[in-house]
Amino acid sequence: MTRLGVAVIGCGFQGGIHARNVTASARADLIVCADLDADRAARLARETGAQRSTDRLVDVWDDPAVDVVVLATTTNTHHELALAAAQSGKHMLLEKPMAITVDECLNIERACAEAGVIAVLGYKFRFTAAVVAARAAVPRPRVLLAQTLYDPAASTHAWVNDRAASGGRLVSSLVHAVDLLRFLARDEVLRVFAEAALVADQTLAEPDTAVATLVFKDGAFGSLVHGTAGASGLLSTWSFQAADAGINATIYDHGRRLTLHQSGAEDTTVIDPCPEPFEAGTAPLFEALADAVAGDDVDVPGPRDGTMSLLISRCIEEAIETGQPVTVPAL
Repeated sequence: MTRLGVAVIGCGFQGGIHARNVTASARADLIVCADLDADRAARLARETGAQRSTDRLVDVWDDPAVDVVVLATTTNTHHELALAAAQSGKHMLLEKPMAITVDECLNIERACAEAGVIAVLGYKFRFTAAVVAARAAVPRPRVLLAQTLYDPAASTHAWVNDRAASGGRLVSSLVHAVDLLRFLARDEVLRVFAEAALVADQTLAEPDTAVATLVFKDGAFGSLVHGTAGASGLLSTWSFQAADAGINATIYDHGRRLTLHQSGAEDTTVIDPCPEPFEAGTAPLFEALADAVAGDDVDVPGPRDGTMSLLISRCIEEAIETGQPVTVPAL
C-alpha cells in the first residue's frame, strides 16, 4: 500500500494529537507541521519527527509529497483552508465545527466533490469501541440521552468563547454531540426545541449551557444537556445512552466505556484501551481516512455530516432565541 504524506495545519492541542497519530500509523509519513506561529510548528515537528515545519501554507499546497492535510485550526479558518486544500487536490481531515455558517459548509461540500478529494470530519467518538458496541447492541434506539457537560474553558482553550473564532460557545462543541446522536439513531433530526442560560461564566455574551429536545424522523427522540456547568465525576464529561425496549447502552468515561443493560441479564462493560480521553477515537479516525483515500468502502463522517451537525446546532440556537420549536430545513 502506498504510504500517505500528511501535513498537519494548526499545531495546538488537537493538532498535536493528530500529528502523533500520523507518526504512529504504519500507513503514513508526517511530512510537515504548519502553523502561523513558526516556533510552535517547529516544536511539534521536533516532538513528532516530522520532516520539516513551516509558517507558510503555500509550502503545503505546492508540495506534491503531501496527499492529506489535517486542518486543526480555529473554526473561522476552516472554510478558506478547506477550499484551498480541495483546489490543491489534497484529501483532508477537517476538525469540527466544519465552518462558521451552513453556507460555508455547503461550499466545502461542493469544492470537495468537484475536486474529487476525500474529506473526513473530526467526529472521533464514532470510532471509540464503546460507541461501536453500543450501535451494534441497540441498532434502532427509541430514546437517546446525552450529557456533555464541561468545566469552564481553560485559558488555553479560551478562543471557544469568542463567537467570531469558534462559531459560538455552545455550537463549538454542540456539533460533536449532535453528530453522535445522529450516528446512534441512524436517522436525521426532524425538529428541535431548547432552553439555555449562562451558568458558569457570567461575563459571556451568550448562553454557555443548554437543554435540548431532538425529535427524529422515525419517531425516536433524544434529550441533550450540554455546556459548561461542570463535568460529572460519575458519568464524565461525555456520556450517552441509547435505549430500546428492554435494552440500554450507556456510554461514559468520555466515550471510553460502555455498560450494556438487558432485562433479565447481567450488565456487561466494554473499555476502550485508549488511556487519554481526548485521544479516544482519534487514531481509528485517521485510519478510516486512510481507508477512504485508498478507495475502500468505509463508513466515515463526511462533509454532509459536518453540514447537518452545524445546521441542527444552529436550529437549536434559533429555538433558544425564539422560545419555539424549530423544524430542521431540508438542504
